[in-house]
Amino acid sequence: MAHEQHLKLINEAIEKHDMSIWNKWRQENPNIRPDLSGTDLRRADLKKAALHGVIFKDANLRSADLSYADLSGSDLEKANLIRIHLCSANLTEANFSEADLSEANLSEANFSEAHLLGVLLLGADLNKANLENNVKELSLYQIRTAKNWETAYYCKGILEGLGLPLDHNETLRKEIEEKKSNK
Repeated sequence: MAHEQHLKLINEAIEKHDMSIWNKWRQENPNIRPDLSGTDLRRADLKKAALHGVIFKDANLRSADLSYADLSGSDLEKANLIRIHLCSANLTEANFSEADLSEANLSEANFSEAHLLGVLLLGADLNKANLENNVKELSLYQIRTAKNWETAYYCKGILEGLGLPLDHNETLRKEIEEKKSNK
């Protein structure tokens, strides 16, 4: 169950459309690991939220916007993350075991050292997602159920399994740089 004070603080920030309320509290309380497990935060606007280390076990974050949020080290085990927006989110060392990321927008999200055991990626957008640094428990089948999986970054073993060239990541980065320089 979620901690009452933590839930009150996050809900206040959401209601006031002011994530600085939550982020300031996190900054002032760096040793507290917020517990928002089992909470219903459907369609919540959590852009740029400091959610590192937060416990979201069994939480409902369906269609929430966590773009640019820091979820490093968070526990999202068995969370409902259907249609969630995690664009450019930091997901380093986050636990997504048995979470449902179906139809999620994961563009440019950083999954370094994330745990993805049993995660559902059906229809999720992996465009430019970083899955190259020690991602744990991710199968080729899971990847292939996602959209734009060909434009994500992977470690050597996954590249080989997907039949992508070993210089795939380098080629992708060059293409992105060329597009930026042509603008």
